[in-house]
Amino acid sequence: MALQGTLKDFSITEIIQLIGQQLKTGVLKIRRGKDLVEIHFVDGMIVHIYSNYRGRKDLIGEILVKAERITEEQLDRVLKIQKDTLKYLGEILVELQLLTKDDVLKVISTQIYETIYDLFWWEDGYFNFDLKLVESYKKIPFALSTEQVLLNILRMVDEWSEIEKKIFSPHLVFKKVLRLEERSVSGLPSQSYLKEKLTSEQELIYNLVDGVKTVQDIIDRSLLGKFSASENLVDLFEMGLIEMAGVRTPGLVKKVRLINFREAFTFVYYGAFLAFIFLVLVYVKPNFLQNLWDSKIERADIEIPMHLAHKTQLDRIKNALEIYSLETGQYPSHLEELISARLLQKSDLFYRKGVSYQYEFKEGKYFLKH
Repeated sequence: MALQGTLKDFSITEIIQLIGQQLKTGVLKIRRGKDLVEIHFVDGMIVHIYSNYRGRKDLIGEILVKAERITEEQLDRVLKIQKDTLKYLGEILVELQLLTKDDVLKVISTQIYETIYDLFWWEDGYFNFDLKLVESYKKIPFALSTEQVLLNILRMVDEWSEIEKKIFSPHLVFKKVLRLEERSVSGLPSQSYLKEKLTSEQELIYNLVDGVKTVQDIIDRSLLGKFSASENLVDLFEMGLIEMAGVRTPGLVKKVRLINFREAFTFVYYGAFLAFIFLVLVYVKPNFLQNLWDSKIERADIEIPMHLAHKTQLDRIKNALEIYSLETGQYPSHLEELISARLLQKSDLFYRKGVSYQYEFKEGKYFLKH
């Protein structure tokens, strides 16, 4: 199967869906400038993903160190073994009994979801699919259904804006709420109460909330990824089990560690040069500068262009249509069916009061406009 083209012709969801339906084995490569993503398929299932632009944050070893599942020394040891054996890092960690299979699978799944979520927003780029044998994990059975991945990605796209309103900074700190009912001696809900009311992921996030860890710390420690960890934090907040305690910004030492000093020196050099020019102008006071000082600048109120709001609303409807198609196997005949399926609210179908979006489903394709 020769499959290649641009992301302007085919969306990433259409490409992945096609490979999954055809049960193909091979590597899908997507390029945008210098950025490269590779998705490995075995019989239409996703078994591995690689990206060159996400950097160290996307490496399994670095993720596990940040999650405090392994130490830097243990990672160095595993990397040496990997260099000699060419095995997957996750398999080596399990063989050495440094991690469980569940921990490794959780990291791999998070990598796949977050990388494909990034791809969803690429508006241009080139792709090609090579039919070839792909080596999957031997001792850790792992494969993700393309249909399930796409459904979850579309849900992430649809719900992230609402999550972001409540988790608006990675530096937020939450603390547990003392409850008046079902309390243990400490004043917090008992373990039996938590197991009855919470999912395993919600319980994991709840146990990480301590009034000290930031949202980013909890994301790193949970191995669930940004979306799932944030979603569970919102659920716990709405259930009244946790509350916001404040904001903890990175310390000065941590910020300094993040500085690229070569780049910083360049900025300092040009900044000093511009400051020198400014001082010379202030001292000389040329006519054009005098006129500038004498002028008055009036404040203008700027509104968000309506076309941006319409585009966001259209994207929301399109995402709902894709989810409906994946779940039912076809697009709806009327937009109102998206309301019945609880994918949209009635207000989402109107781009201004009393005027709804025009939708037509014909010959397996839909047309949406206003």
